[in-house]
Amino acid sequence: MDFHIYIRKIHLIMICLLLCLSGCKKKEPLPQKTEPEKNEVIIWTWDETFNVKAAKLAAEEYMKQNRQIEIIVETKEREEILSSIKNSLSAKAYDKLPDIIMLEDYDVQGMLLLYEDEFINFATMTEYNKFSDYKIRLCTMNGNVYGIPFDSGAAALFYRIDLLEQAGFGEEDMQHLTWDRFIEIGMDVYEKTGYAMLTLDPSDFPVMRIIMQGSGAWYVTQDGGKADIAENAALKSAFAIYKRLIETNVARGVNGWNEFISAFQNGEVVCVPSGSWIISNIKQAKEQKGLWRVAQIPVIAESQTAASNVGGSSWFVLKNSQNSEDAARFLIEMFADNDAFFDTLITQTGVIPAVKNPSVYTN
Repeated sequence: MDFHIYIRKIHLIMICLLLCLSGCKKKEPLPQKTEPEKNEVIIWTWDETFNVKAAKLAAEEYMKQNRQIEIIVETKEREEILSSIKNSLSAKAYDKLPDIIMLEDYDVQGMLLLYEDEFINFATMTEYNKFSDYKIRLCTMNGNVYGIPFDSGAAALFYRIDLLEQAGFGEEDMQHLTWDRFIEIGMDVYEKTGYAMLTLDPSDFPVMRIIMQGSGAWYVTQDGGKADIAENAALKSAFAIYKRLIETNVARGVNGWNEFISAFQNGEVVCVPSGSWIISNIKQAKEQKGLWRVAQIPVIAESQTAASNVGGSSWFVLKNSQNSEDAARFLIEMFADNDAFFDTLITQTGVIPAVKNPSVYTN
């Protein structure tokens, strides 16, 4: 074969190989479709069986229709929330803030007095007429309304009928009680069974608050203008009752929330005078099902109305948090404008909404 012809054939073969290789170049993969990042709304609240459970139920329901939102409920003690929020707001450390916090009624005005400009004003975002007047006043500062009311602290006397019967008492003995009669029964129960009637926590005074508000009094004057301590007859009576409860073994001491809850869940006390929010914790002791009863709270004098309040809380949005606008929409839709959802909460948690007409939430 002619040498030049041979070389041309080699050139043709190489060209064909190059064309084939270029045609077989690996294709780049198509970019994958990615879901947009969800906005996270973080909630801080306390009490796994009540506030935390309510927030998680609301989050689950809300996220069904709002898939771009991820709502995260974090459990923190009430005191921890207060201290963390105050520290962060004082330092302007907004990156450390949650979006929503729960505040107990006793803490609201103090927080707003210090940090009013740090909370979202809901005054024009929702209708407040349905909420109880006292809750609206608590959430109001300088004409602005900063909270979404959640529960009332309507007080009642919850008691174990089986433990009372061991001492010879029945349901009829727990009706229309004065504190004097309650203490008499408690002394008898302790002598016959060894059970105390209730717990007292020296770091907190819910029973004192129940007694005072049952008398229509508080630590300040009716208009809230000044402290009412020195000449406060209801406060003096509450201290006297508190002292007798301890001296007669009608009460036993506990330290903090966990010991308070454990005492009645473990069957160590007969009664729990408390706000309605305690129902969810009572129900946690499944083995005590059917053993609990409820009565009106005791009063100082028979002429008084057996009604009082202890605790209660509202939701607040921190204006400079990461997703405050999403948080505000969530609260309005689930806790302000959603009567049907409160039907669920009543069944699931035993909440008594802080509204003027609770019957609208029951079927």
